[in-house]
Amino acid sequence: MIGAARNSAIAVLSLGLVSCVPWTVRPIQPETAAPTGSTATANPAAYVDSIWLAKLLPSVSTSAVEARVLLDALAASPEQAITRYGRREPDAPPYFVVKGAGTVVSVDTHSRQGLLLVDIAPFDRRPDMSIQIGPVLRGTSLRDATGIVHFSDFVNQLQFADVGNELNNRVLKTVLANLEPTQLKGRIVSFTGTLAAEAKADPPLRELVPVALTVEERRQ
Repeated sequence: MIGAARNSAIAVLSLGLVSCVPWTVRPIQPETAAPTGSTATANPAAYVDSIWLAKLLPSVSTSAVEARVLLDALAASPEQAITRYGRREPDAPPYFVVKGAGTVVSVDTHSRQGLLLVDIAPFDRRPDMSIQIGPVLRGTSLRDATGIVHFSDFVNQLQFADVGNELNNRVLKTVLANLEPTQLKGRIVSFTGTLAAEAKADPPLRELVPVALTVEERRQ
């Protein structure tokens, strides 16, 4: 009888311990939560889709400065030109959004980063700027020049870099897809795009990434 009573007491005590767990079980949370709205950034193409027509192209169109105006301003005072027309990020060159038209002096396709060398009026047959035509586009000016894309919107530097690459890819697929470089020398091109300024650059405006590029006509 004593053994049976002892076993019953142990059973009751065991049930009590099971039913009264002295701790709370919670799911493990990541140490750092992703920024608000960062779900789309996991897919760079989807993120670019969301801003390309709705934000980026309108911003470039409305904020672009005429190439000749910028060239003259840079020649007069680079710092004043940057203050008036440019955008500067920490530890980065100043960025400009530029539009205009000019004559293609030459086409450089010696590397995969093809370039149009363009003479801006008044014409002197010397290049004032270069326009990137691919098949490889260099730099992140399209991501950084407008102020639309912020690093704080992304989880890490890799996502930020991926979006810069995808913006350049979008230019290749849409703006430059049907361009024939061998037929461009001597032609007039109209352009709108972004570039990063470099001190004492030759030509003064270098490596514009175009969001619009139209081949107009052959000069006589």
